Amino acid sequence: MRCAHPPRMIRVMPDSRRVAAAALLLLPAALLGYLAFNAGGFYPAAPAYAAMVLCAVFVLRMTLAEDPLAGTGRWLALPGAALALFSLLTLTSQAWSHAPGVALTEFDLPLLYLLVLLLFGSLARSPNRLAWLLRALAGAVVVVCACGVATRLAPDLWPTPPELANNRLSFPITYWNALGLVAAMGIVLCVHLASDLAERIVVRMVAAAAVPLLATTLYFTFSRGAIAVAAIGVVLYAVVGRPRALASAALAIGPATAAAIRWAYDANLLASYDPTSARAVVQGHRVAVALAGSIVGAAALRALAIRLDRRLGRFQPSAHARRVARRAAWAASLTVALLLAVAFNGAIAREYHRFLSPAPLVHGGDLRTRLTDPGNNGRIEMWRVAWHGFESAPLLGHGAGTYADTWAQNRPTGMFVRDAHSLYLETLDELGAVGMALLLVVILVVLVRAAWLARGPRRPVYAAAFALLVAWTIHAGFDWDWEMPAVSVVFFAVGGAVLARAPQPVETSGRQLARFGAQRRVLLGLLFVLVGVAPTYVWLSQRKLNQATAAFDAGDCRLATSAALSSISILGVRAEPYEILAYCDIEHHMPALAVAAIHKAISLDPHNYNYELDLAAIAAAAGLDPRPAASRAHALNPLDPVVLQVWQTFDGAPPSQWQADGERFVAEFNSSI
Repeated sequence: MRCAHPPRMIRVMPDSRRVAAAALLLLPAALLGYLAFNAGGFYPAAPAYAAMVLCAVFVLRMTLAEDPLAGTGRWLALPGAALALFSLLTLTSQAWSHAPGVALTEFDLPLLYLLVLLLFGSLARSPNRLAWLLRALAGAVVVVCACGVATRLAPDLWPTPPELANNRLSFPITYWNALGLVAAMGIVLCVHLASDLAERIVVRMVAAAAVPLLATTLYFTFSRGAIAVAAIGVVLYAVVGRPRALASAALAIGPATAAAIRWAYDANLLASYDPTSARAVVQGHRVAVALAGSIVGAAALRALAIRLDRRLGRFQPSAHARRVARRAAWAASLTVALLLAVAFNGAIAREYHRFLSPAPLVHGGDLRTRLTDPGNNGRIEMWRVAWHGFESAPLLGHGAGTYADTWAQNRPTGMFVRDAHSLYLETLDELGAVGMALLLVVILVVLVRAAWLARGPRRPVYAAAFALLVAWTIHAGFDWDWEMPAVSVVFFAVGGAVLARAPQPVETSGRQLARFGAQRRVLLGLLFVLVGVAPTYVWLSQRKLNQATAAFDAGDCRLATSAALSSISILGVRAEPYEILAYCDIEHHMPALAVAAIHKAISLDPHNYNYELDLAAIAAAAGLDPRPAASRAHALNPLDPVVLQVWQTFDGAPPSQWQADGERFVAEFNSSI
């Protein structure tokens, strides 16, 4: 039988290019793992290094790929341009920021996210590629969470570093709420993999087995926000994706996960401020055994439900029946929500007022009680300070990375905070309405595109991506996920994958058509080489600064001075190396050089109270008047107890006492650099 239309000839990708494409799909998982084991990517070196690697990947892709921009289209253009402008705004905020060095290091974060978005947006979109991307991410999350929960259940075998706060599980990311979000995203991914009939049987079994482990990790973070977005993500995936094997997956995952959480909850010593005591270790071992049993049980139950999967797979309802079922599901969901709202109206109002209350969380040493406490834990004060900062500079903000100074000067409580615990309010404070508008364009376009794709074929895989993106978007409004690239690269990798254009068929007639000119490749390759310059400088500067800090802590001022000078020679706009130079100069009895170095630090970051505090101590030790610097430090951070102590000491002491007090404060501050 002759076809009405001639068949299209689709080019077969050579094996090397297939391998390269597969390797790219594993890159987000590799980034997640690398950043997770480097403090979540919070400090400048890790995101700068990741951005350098991505620039190199882009150069290779421009050189080797037949069509390196196969996925770029109108859906990627707008958010890509908006994120590029947001990155440029972050960088150029040095011009009006009081801390240009901080703005430069902050630039690496949006640059990293832009590179991730563009890289995965440049790959032609297909459900299979997205499925592999999600599988790889799920695997990386399981590895990270397995390592984390092992330090809680067997600290005798895998102890965490002593400087890491371990009352709430945070290893390896070092921040419990970020680890909680990683676990929450992993739960959404594994529920999808266990429920989608397009996945192989072994994948469904392994994914079901992973959920008890991820849920246990999430529980031990005691992160209320992460638990909430995990529930939202799973419900959203179920409603939007409607995977056929959801019932059989739930029968396997539900009992096993409930058993694991019950054992973990009953281990009261693991929810205390000393979860590594001898008695807590015994409880941890018991929970580990129960968790292992739950993992095996979930896998076994999922295997037993495979026959049910086959029946569900053969069931083919009509289009009309599917529409009726879909409408019924939405109607039932809304009805249940309304009934719950009416039934618990009084309780909801009480809990809402408790959330608005400024009273701190009180759990008496039992961290389990915080899970039912709706208190905002000081977030409303942080948001209010950010909003007032936005009101004072509404168009362009105060400059990237300056919220810590705004909080120190205007905070209503003594709580130490570096970030506003809300991406959106911190953006308003630091980059104003312009930055906020650009950020919203990126996020909203990604969400709209993912929701649109979840309506079509292979609905479950796109629904999983949509639920994952929504979970991050909500959580970023209540925490500092933007500053933890280990969690945020997931959003931009998946976002790029859903924004990408579907593959365009390539017709050939005996030879392959050249789709991407050499001149265009060279220009784009050079562009990414130039883009990589800024993160390279930050990475090299931070490496030297880390060496200087380590040497200073070890008491080796010769090496600390050399490394600090090297950091300055690479990137001279950062204040931190000058602080190390100042303390080494005063250690070597060179007060004039010490005062000059700390003045330079102040000139680079004049609103940072730490450097004024340093100047007060160093000036006093050098026999100079410390009171002006102490007064400025107090004005910049009036509620800090150390600042208050220094200010009151020098204000009330006679000049003959200044040098002795200054030397005492210098000795105390040495340990805090």
